[in-house]
Amino acid sequence: MPAPARPQSTRLRGDMWAVVSAVATGGGFIAAKAALQTLPPITFNAYMFGIGMLAVVVDAVISRKVAVMLKVSFRQLAFLFIVAILFCGAVFCLNTALAQSEPATVSFLSRIELVSTLLLAAIFLKERISKSEIIGLLIVTAGIVVMRYDASVELSRTVMLITIGSFMFGAGEVLIKSKIDWMDYRTFIFYRNLFMSVIFFIISSLWGKWVWVDDGNLMMVLIVAGIVLPYLGRLGYLKAMQNIDISRASIIVQSQPFFAAATALAILGTFPPFKEVIGGLLIVAGVVTIKLLEKKTARV
Repeated sequence: MPAPARPQSTRLRGDMWAVVSAVATGGGFIAAKAALQTLPPITFNAYMFGIGMLAVVVDAVISRKVAVMLKVSFRQLAFLFIVAILFCGAVFCLNTALAQSEPATVSFLSRIELVSTLLLAAIFLKERISKSEIIGLLIVTAGIVVMRYDASVELSRTVMLITIGSFMFGAGEVLIKSKIDWMDYRTFIFYRNLFMSVIFFIISSLWGKWVWVDDGNLMMVLIVAGIVLPYLGRLGYLKAMQNIDISRASIIVQSQPFFAAATALAILGTFPPFKEVIGGLLIVAGVVTIKLLEKKTARV
């Protein structure tokens, strides 16, 4: 029996939050790209997640939810730390790729995360892969092949990094889905950002890569990246899922690469080559196919 239809105002609110997530993450890629021209990826990540953590604290103070945000058991804390380690590896791969490639290209390729999550869920959670998911996986694979065909060394390295990072992201998402109990979104984002910032700071310091930022313009770019990527992007997606179906939210969020491409063209004056655009469109089409057919099957 299909679920009751949601009120139009609720759907519009959910759509708005999904668009906020797509715009924030797409535009955030440009701020990250600018900062990565000066800072090593591992140092940038320490700053970005530290600022993202402070953004959640401000949210909690304004909402008077500080006590709720900090309420977490030792078991949940340990689990969030493990998830943070996986996300650290994934984000390091992503930002290393972003430092050497077009933001839109990286954004297109990052859609592979859904594919990795599906495959890992099938392996470890014994979830059955449907026909619609197989079709979508084949389209995504075709997109990757198009992007990799006669590719430069830099693009081949970018594809490899994004693929590795996507599987680490997927592993984190599978762990969250299989183990963690529901908690306030501020709790999850706060502790994830806290752990990731500390981990990146320690590694950056031990590796001799830490840089104290004293340039005002660079700090402003870091603040923008820290607010929109690890905080606003995730907040928008979580808020969207509270108001609309997950499949609908996921489809809207797949527009992220187009916002990244538009922002890069407007601010940086850059745009990926035609072959990378075609490959990226196939990747997005594959992901949307999975979600659309999944939704259609669920209604039968």
